[in-house]
Amino acid sequence: MRFRILATIVAVTSFSWAASFDKPVSKKTVDLGPSKSNPPAQPNPAHDMVTCYYYPTFMVKEVDLREKGAERLAVVPAGKVAPPCTRTRGTTERVVKDWSGYFKGVKGNLVFFNADDGWNGGMGFVVYDARTMKRLFEDVAQGDLEFSVPGTPKMTLKYMRVVDAECDVTKEEATCWPRVQKKFGLEALAAPDCKAGYEKSAQELAKGRCQAQNSDNPQCLAREIELARRQTSEASSVIAYPVEVVLSPKPAIKPVAGAVGCWPSD
Repeated sequence: MRFRILATIVAVTSFSWAASFDKPVSKKTVDLGPSKSNPPAQPNPAHDMVTCYYYPTFMVKEVDLREKGAERLAVVPAGKVAPPCTRTRGTTERVVKDWSGYFKGVKGNLVFFNADDGWNGGMGFVVYDARTMKRLFEDVAQGDLEFSVPGTPKMTLKYMRVVDAECDVTKEEATCWPRVQKKFGLEALAAPDCKAGYEKSAQELAKGRCQAQNSDNPQCLAREIELARRQTSEASSVIAYPVEVVLSPKPAIKPVAGAVGCWPSD
């Protein structure tokens, strides 16, 4: 059972940092034709695609055959001649291993990839060094990743980190939240309003079911809300909190001041 993420996370307004990834020098897309993964007789079939993002010293290639996660993610060093954008694997192509997802962006020599699906309201991501193809960091975030401004000594990343409390704060606030604080170093942060987050989740779950039944009205909502409340009450709490990470060979996650979110896990 998957709950839509319903907790409203207050933006960390103290992040006065560059919020975007580097723009590629150019981008090329190659259409490989209708995908074999299309259902039979689909009127507008999806097409398999190869997308290449060119940066000053390397290219990022994504081969998407319309399955869950890209068929191949790779980084290709760039010489005097730009690498070709083809499905064929080139001799200098360095494939991303042990990760299923999609290209997210580039910052300097760091390449970011998203996971192939969300997790508890967040999205997994991984960071590779384009020069060595060493995996530097992996975590789950909600919302945008924000970077330190160019020229700072170390590349620092800020985001809302998503974790599973593995207990229910709404039922065990006296014991669950202290365990979460200790486990993730959140002693300086106030407990979130988990009851409000759970209720909002139940409301949205009930509303979604009514919309699926073409019965988006108060009567349907009143009928579905109790079931939705029972189901969400059985889930452990998901906690989202602001962190910063220096993307060094040994990155460490450091909680920072800001609002904390809470909602039921998937």
